[in-house]
Amino acid sequence: MLIAVVTGLAVTSLAAETYRWKDKDGKTHYGAVVPAEYADQPYDVLNSSGLVIERVEDTSIPLEVIVEEKIKEREPLISEETRRIQSDRLLVFRYASEEEITNALELEIAQLGYDKKVVHASYENTTTAIRSEIGQAANRQRSGQPITEEQQKKIDSLYARLAKDEKKRAAMSKRENRIRTRFQEELERYRFLTSDAENTEETEIIDQENTDQG
Repeated sequence: MLIAVVTGLAVTSLAAETYRWKDKDGKTHYGAVVPAEYADQPYDVLNSSGLVIERVEDTSIPLEVIVEEKIKEREPLISEETRRIQSDRLLVFRYASEEEITNALELEIAQLGYDKKVVHASYENTTTAIRSEIGQAANRQRSGQPITEEQQKKIDSLYARLAKDEKKRAAMSKRENRIRTRFQEELERYRFLTSDAENTEETEIIDQENTDQG
């Protein structure tokens, strides 16, 4: 149980790290997460002392994947069986019921939903701006005037922004699927761990450990 608690503290400590990024005006911001509108820009990871422990340049990798990799790096070199037992104990320690797991899922999906709304709003605004610019360009051509270089650059910039928004929307859909899959696996495992079958299995494992130590 002590090992499980320590592992849990390590995860909590990791989650408590602060992220630093800059907005479009170059102003520096700090927070527990990087907002969706700046997810494609480099950012810094700060520890509890405010020191930079990592500079993330490759923003194509989802933040939760980076966190998971960090957790794996900090885990001790132990057997898969021992790791599974520790993970099971931490799961039961973290949740008091199946309802808590469901509530945790809904909370995480709700937080993701806010980011999805921001990206969706940006996508819709960009689409509207593209229609407007193309309409103006078409009117110039109908009147016999060429599209200005400034107009063309603006249209190209809007299409580039739209492509980024589409990429973010796809990434968020994949992220939501990963979240739902993870919680479903945790829920199924929790049900097994709290069943009579698991209690019997755990007892057998403990008895075997005691026999090996003896």
